[in-house]
Amino acid sequence: MMMKHFQQTVTFLITVTVFGCSQPNPPEPYGVLPSQAQLAWHEMEYYSLVCYGLNTYTEEEWAYGDVDPKLFNPGDLNTDQWAQTASEAGMKGMILVAKHHDGFCLWPSQYTDYSVKATPWKNGQGDVLGDLAQSCKKYGLKLGVYLSPWDRNHAEYGRPEYVDYYYRQLEELLTGYGDIFEFWIDGANGGTGYYGGANERRNIDAKTYYGYDSIFSIVEKYQPNAVIFSDVGPGTRWVGNENGVGGATNWNTISPGDKSPGTSDSEYVKKLSSGDEGGEKWIPAEVNTTLLWPKAWYYHTGHPVRSLANLMDLYYTSVGCGSPLNLGLAISPDGLIREADRRALLKFGEQVKREFENNLLLGAKVTANNERGRAYSAGQVADNNSETYWATADGVQKATLEIDFGQETVFNRLMLQEYIALGQRVSEFSFEIEKNGEFVEIASGTTVGYKRLLRFEDVTTQKARLTMATNAPSLTLSNMGVYQAPALVPDPLPSIDLEGKLSFALTKGISVYYALGENPGSSEFKKYTSLVFMPGGGKVHCFSKDEKTGFCTDKIVAEFGVARNKWKIVSVDGQANDAGKFIMDNDPESFLLTGERPAKHPHELIIDMAELRGINAFSYLPRQDGEKEGIIYEYEFWGSEDGSDWFELSRGTFSNIENNPNRRIVPFGTQVKARYVKMLALSDVRESGKASWAEVEVFAE
Repeated sequence: MMMKHFQQTVTFLITVTVFGCSQPNPPEPYGVLPSQAQLAWHEMEYYSLVCYGLNTYTEEEWAYGDVDPKLFNPGDLNTDQWAQTASEAGMKGMILVAKHHDGFCLWPSQYTDYSVKATPWKNGQGDVLGDLAQSCKKYGLKLGVYLSPWDRNHAEYGRPEYVDYYYRQLEELLTGYGDIFEFWIDGANGGTGYYGGANERRNIDAKTYYGYDSIFSIVEKYQPNAVIFSDVGPGTRWVGNENGVGGATNWNTISPGDKSPGTSDSEYVKKLSSGDEGGEKWIPAEVNTTLLWPKAWYYHTGHPVRSLANLMDLYYTSVGCGSPLNLGLAISPDGLIREADRRALLKFGEQVKREFENNLLLGAKVTANNERGRAYSAGQVADNNSETYWATADGVQKATLEIDFGQETVFNRLMLQEYIALGQRVSEFSFEIEKNGEFVEIASGTTVGYKRLLRFEDVTTQKARLTMATNAPSLTLSNMGVYQAPALVPDPLPSIDLEGKLSFALTKGISVYYALGENPGSSEFKKYTSLVFMPGGGKVHCFSKDEKTGFCTDKIVAEFGVARNKWKIVSVDGQANDAGKFIMDNDPESFLLTGERPAKHPHELIIDMAELRGINAFSYLPRQDGEKEGIIYEYEFWGSEDGSDWFELSRGTFSNIENNPNRRIVPFGTQVKARYVKMLALSDVRESGKASWAEVEVFAE
């Protein structure tokens, strides 16, 4: 581990003598440095945010705070199964959502009855966090906790009394369950809630209300080795999205200024993925997303898991960009990780091992055009030891490592690791192979940091070279790897046009098999050969098959609305609006954005579907350009047979849509006849007074 050498290096910059030769000092530390707790956190690479509670039983992402705790009564809750699965899948830790925004506590807090104490589970004597703490120890995992600052159940939320309550609960978590490796806190702050029966909206000043400095001090007092997660750290920062995508340029340093968790500063949020070169603080990015796809943190009936190919993409856009992957696990109502989820996690772990099990560099000769001395020679990058590293002499800000494999070698992956205990330095790199006597670039990038992984097509060569540059006085590189990863069969990519014609993109040698309906049997799957006409929409189940090897991907499910080629926009806020065409053009990148109304909200969109038909659900896709203004939070959806007499079909909120702006499908609970539909935007996530729609669909039985 880097921690031991970090302490020695920073404390003692001494000159040693090896075989009578004077060796130079190690490089001076560059910029701000990680703490030992942060170094240990970097090395974890992959862990989970465990989502379980009353939300599981109501199938909500953000519950209102009024759900009866008696609903929580799992028949087979087994935290050993959670921890064993995580361990076998390659995870290093589990962070339990001990209290989400609904206020329900998964431990028997002495400060509230809205907890497992009030449930039938174990006759009110259970403790999910306590059980998980024991299971993590049993399976060699580290434990983390999340405690939501927003509490939609507590009667005093929005007042000073609640803040004191939060501090006392925090002390409970940090003193009663052993070592905590990460404390998770986000910026979901205020809004509508139950609030002890008040059923009202309560807004707070997120920057001052909670006293974040006091919260962080409590964590540091009781868990000095814990890393604190939030938009601004201080231990690790949010990456700025919930898509599982880190920055290709990823500085572990950033200057947060006076920002606080939940900041709405769009420019700051944009730089969360990239950080700041030369930033004031070492606050590295953590990438978080969910195992379920479409993204959902809590259990939802029938929600599928991500495919293996998609999970591998996540690995390269998180760990491969120098940020740990925090993958959300949705525990099922029976208290277990679903079998489909467990299989997906284990296959994911196996594939990562397959791709990086054989470092071809270990048998190669590595030389450098500059070395600081024997203790920092080029061979240190190929010794599989993170305590040692190659370094250049002071003043050498660009250098090259050359690799001779000794024979023609095939590979398609590159791994790089800086010695970050002395700071992050690399600002640019290029990887080349020798071809016909000349070196040709096959990969390049900017930052390296703790770890950088690059994928490229198979190449064959005997020699390769890596060139790196820095603005620091010298370069360091701790580990380097070259690998030949096995090919993955691509997942099928179903798409449907406005007339309802279903198609799949095909790859040579790979076939796609599909079936329609809710739960098709294996005999119903057909090989795709031509367009499939389905104007009424519906569910498509599909998988890809490598005809040469027989390998098949997992089945994925896509759901499509009815054909929209005859739809017309009647009005937007009572007027014709040509931009309305964007909500039914099958292009998620185009969108309708209303102006700000004098009364701010509501905004109204009316659609003529051209025929009377039975419908049972609608979907809303918000703008996909990364901006938040106009993303609808509170909505109503109405239907009409004639465009005059309207009946309400659904009303509610799109929970967590600001951070998770994916398509939301909302069932009506019944089949209704309608020709016209109307959607009202009652509020938007930024309270801008505007509303936006990228796509709207309706679904038939």
